[in-house]
Order: sequence, then structure tokens, then C-alpha cells
Amino acid sequence: MKKHLALISMLGFMLANSQVVVGGSTPSSSHTQLELQNSGQKVLILPVAENETILPKYNSSQPDKYDDDATMEAMLMYNKAESLAKVYDGTKWKQAFNAKDKSTMWTRASINNTNMTCLSTSDLFGQLLQLCSSANLKFSVPTNSPQFSDYLSVVRNSETFRIRQKGLYRINFNVLFSGFTAGFDFNGARITVVVVVNGVEKAYMSGKASPFINVGTYLVSTDGVLFLDVNNDVTFRLVLDGSSWSISSYNFGGTSESSVSIERIL
Repeated sequence: MKKHLALISMLGFMLANSQVVVGGSTPSSSHTQLELQNSGQKVLILPVAENETILPKYNSSQPDKYDDDATMEAMLMYNKAESLAKVYDGTKWKQAFNAKDKSTMWTRASINNTNMTCLSTSDLFGQLLQLCSSANLKFSVPTNSPQFSDYLSVVRNSETFRIRQKGLYRINFNVLFSGFTAGFDFNGARITVVVVVNGVEKAYMSGKASPFINVGTYLVSTDGVLFLDVNNDVTFRLVLDGSSWSISSYNFGGTSESSVSIERIL
């Protein structure tokens, strides 16, 4: 019996002081107790919470919404409602894996090249024909550029920003566009950028190109303020409207001057 107890004790000591490697055979550090090594397409899936109320230690009566528990510090979970990995610091849950020395209050993306055309005719009784194009502006976040970031929101696809933090936002729009308008009245072509949140039009930025025959390059800048919530999808719809008896064609974006920035101000 004593021999059995001694053997069990030795095994327990060895397990308590051993290093465990998953996905490999040799630990990369002598300080590692549990190490996950990756070769090929192997991933680690974190435990998931549907929203913040499911996170451990959630307590709505607390000022920061969470109970304090130093013994649970360094827990990781993925919050599906916020599309973020969260870490518990012993008092509350906060975003994990923030990039050091990077701004988390704004995001900026360049506007890719987009072509828009419009043909419009009319008579004494009103408009006869209007064939005008409209489309969402497309964006990209250049790699390895300190002037652009993707920390406050995520460019989900080439057209859509996914907001990460609730707040009041300043939306700054800068675009260089070039082309021509040829018409026979004093109205010219109207160019409108519509800010769309979750499919609903929220703000408009509009201007007119010169009437009659006009060819040129223009740099336009404008600001707007909107309240945006977590996981709101934001797109920018470009609309080109022609006046009577006119034809217009413009290229938008595709230059270093053309960008959209979204900054949380409150």
C-alpha cells in the first residue's frame, strides 16, 4: 500500500511540474506550462458569449457592470454581439489584443476608383429620360501605412464599415473626382453622397458640377455627425443626377487625396 501511495505521489509531482505541448513535441520556452503550437491550418477557438450579459461576473448593479474577482484575471472570451475578443482584468471585461500605440478613436480608409455616368433629357412638360448610375463607394485600408487604420471599425467588405464602439461620430469625407458635364441649362449635374446606416439613409453630402460644357478635376471635403451603435453597418452611396438635356461622366477616388475617416467624438 505504501508503495502505491509513493508511486501516486511521484506521478502527481511529475504532472504538476511537466510541460504540456499540443500540436508539437518540444516546448519553445522553459517557462511554458501549456503551449499550443500551430503548423498548417489549425486554430484555437475561444469560449463564446452571445452578449455582455453572458460574460462571467456580469452584474448590472455594478457601476462598471462587473463584479471584481482577482482570481479570474486573464480569462478570455469572444463576445459575439460586439465581434470582439474580451479579456477580464480582475475587475471588468475589456477588448483584448489592442494594438499598442495605435489610435482606437478613429478609422480611415481610402476611396477606390468608381465611375459614374448620367444622361438626361426633357421637354416643356418635364423630364423624358434619365439614365443615371448610382453605387456604393468602395474602400480599402492600405497595408503598412501609418496614415490609415482599422481599429475603431472594420471594413467588412469593400463597401461596408462595421462599427465596434457605440458613440457620437464625426464623418469626414474627402474625394478627388474628375470628368465632364455637357448641358443646356443652368443647373448642371448634382452629385450626392448618402451615408447609409443598416440600410437606412441618415445623412447627405451634396454639390453641383458646373453647367454647360465643363471639364475639370475637383477636390471636395465635407463633415457630418451621426450617432452609431455597436455592429452598425455604414456604407456611402454615390448618386449622380443630371439636369435637362445633359450628359455627365465622372471618376471618383483612386487617389491619395480620396479618403473617408470616421472619428468617435463622444
